[in-house]
Amino acid sequence: MSTRQTQRFVTMVQRLVDDYPTVAGDNKATQALLRTVLGRMRKTLDDDVFMPLYPKGVLENKSSGAYYFLQRQFWSCVKLLGNMLQWHSILAREPLMELCVDGLLNRYMLLALQNSEVNDDSIEKSQKIISSFPRQWFAGVEGDETLPPLQNLARYLSHSANTLHKNSIGCPDIDRRKARENIKQVAKLLVQIHALDHALQVAREHSLKDLKQMVVGR
Repeated sequence: MSTRQTQRFVTMVQRLVDDYPTVAGDNKATQALLRTVLGRMRKTLDDDVFMPLYPKGVLENKSSGAYYFLQRQFWSCVKLLGNMLQWHSILAREPLMELCVDGLLNRYMLLALQNSEVNDDSIEKSQKIISSFPRQWFAGVEGDETLPPLQNLARYLSHSANTLHKNSIGCPDIDRRKARENIKQVAKLLVQIHALDHALQVAREHSLKDLKQMVVGR
C-alpha cells in the first residue's frame, strides 16, 4: 500500500475504534483484523524486502548501478517502516516493534548502514529512521539505556561518531568542523532514542560540553 492508502486505512480503523465500543481489543472480529494486518506486514518483510550488500569500495562510485540500487532499496525500506509505524496507536507495541525494529531495521536497514560509509548520507538516513519512531515508545523508559531492540542502532550511531572523528584527523579545519557538527547530530540522535549512556560517552570523548549538560540534565 502507498503511504496515502495506509494513512486512510489507519484513520478508518482508528475512527471505528473511537466511535464504536464494540470495536475493541477483546472483540473477535477486531482481533482477526489486527492479526491480518500483522500477518500482511510479516509477509511483506519475508517476500518483498531485499537489501543488497556490496563491498564499501564498490559503493564509493556514486554513479554506479550498485550504489543507485542500494539507495533505492534503502529508501523503499524507510517508506515501509514509516507506513508500518502508522499503526502504532492501534497495534500493541511489542508485536509492532518486533516487526519494525527486529524484522526490518535490524535485519535489513542497519546492515546496509553498517556496510556503507559514515557521512552526510548515512546521518540523513539515521535521522529519517529515528523520526519515524513513535515518541510514546520512549515516554516511560527509565535509566540511561534505550529500548533493548534499539541497542544495535545505538551502537551503530556511537561507532559512527568515532568514525567521523577518525576520518577527520589530519584534514583541513573546515572538514574537521564539519565532522564535529556531524558528531553533534549523531549524539542528538542517541538522545532522541533515549540511548543516554551512548550519548554521554560520545559527548565526553569529543568534548561536547553543551550536549553533555543536556544529557546529564535529563
